[in-house]
Amino acid sequence: MSIFTQFPKHMTSGGFLPRPTKKEQETPGKGQESVWSYPRPPVCKEAKGRKVIVKMGNTVIAETERAFRMMEESHPPTWYIPKEDIKMDFLEPSQAFKTTCEFKGQAVYYDVKVENKQAKMVAWTYPDPEDNQSCIKEKFAFYLQRGVDAWVDGVKAKPQEGDFYGGWITPDVVGPFKGGPGTRFW
Repeated sequence: MSIFTQFPKHMTSGGFLPRPTKKEQETPGKGQESVWSYPRPPVCKEAKGRKVIVKMGNTVIAETERAFRMMEESHPPTWYIPKEDIKMDFLEPSQAFKTTCEFKGQAVYYDVKVENKQAKMVAWTYPDPEDNQSCIKEKFAFYLQRGVDAWVDGVKAKPQEGDFYGGWITPDVVGPFKGGPGTRFW
């Protein structure tokens, strides 16, 4: 048994790819930003006026114009939605384990259940985030690769590759993005 069996798949597969050089990083166009200009540790900024909708099938789970984006070098932003803008009747505490982020603290997970459909560990929140990340307190993020879809300003977001990170790829961010095989140390 490998000691890595407890790690997400992206951390154990695909070898190790070197960090993209400046030349290999995509150049942002008008109205775009590069994830390689984001800081590490991450920063949280309000996405003022951006309309965010999360759905399971045709059912709206969350809708807001008060989202926050967590931005960290090499990652597409993770979008956090205020609890007040989420239909919490569709979320159930997950029986899954908790995880800890060195920058944000301990996360707890939620399943999403709509009628007869259920998706496990789709949403997460930091009930008691680290002081410098207090902007995400009482806010939830959603994994798009686990059964829900999201739109930002009417455009469907794509999930960050991999099974661990929860960033959303929208037309206004360029990569390459961390998350795929071999990108663990980017």
